[in-house]
Amino acid sequence: MPSSLRARIFGVKQTPFTMKKVPHLKQVKQAKELEQYSQTYEQYAGLPIPTTYLNNPHNRIFACYHQNKMIGGFILGQGERLRTVEVFAEEKARGPLYQRFAPIHTYTEITCFWMSPTIRKHTLLNTFVWLALTYCMQRYSNAHILFGTCSTPLARLYGITEKSRLIHQDVMEGKRTYIFESAKKESLLGFLEILRYKLKRSFRIQKGKKAWVKLIS
Repeated sequence: MPSSLRARIFGVKQTPFTMKKVPHLKQVKQAKELEQYSQTYEQYAGLPIPTTYLNNPHNRIFACYHQNKMIGGFILGQGERLRTVEVFAEEKARGPLYQRFAPIHTYTEITCFWMSPTIRKHTLLNTFVWLALTYCMQRYSNAHILFGTCSTPLARLYGITEKSRLIHQDVMEGKRTYIFESAKKESLLGFLEILRYKLKRSFRIQKGKKAWVKLIS
């Protein structure tokens, strides 16, 4: 990743002050950072990340930081075997899915997407993580994008835009799983639609809270 990435996102010169105060995006490569990423993701998502996946040279691991703390992240993965398929589809369904994805090198998967619980209701930081994902997806992904989840609320969020298509549902270890597909040329608009929905919902909730406080005051 270019060293000026954070500056291009925010349009500011990077200094020790801005590095601490302004959220920033970083591609994680050092062993200590990779270990922190893996442990934090497993803590919040309940799914381990194999070391071989973290160290796969075809995968890019990105983390978002605020006040020197890792607050979220995601992985853009590529390869003959995809974590999205292996984790979110039963074995009998994997063959047909891989056939659907041929040629496999035209696909990039978004995996291990997480946010710290402390920022999930923090509109600005939450928005930053989604914008960081959108930026990296447009910059580094192939023609087709694949992403999955075992969170039904997140699956509903992915489903609000026609730009993401639900191509597979399953049940893995008692949890419903969902796999989505999107074309890169459509994904920018799709993720912006998701972000717009999230912002509108957040502002509506905040407005409702203010009205309730006024009512009981």
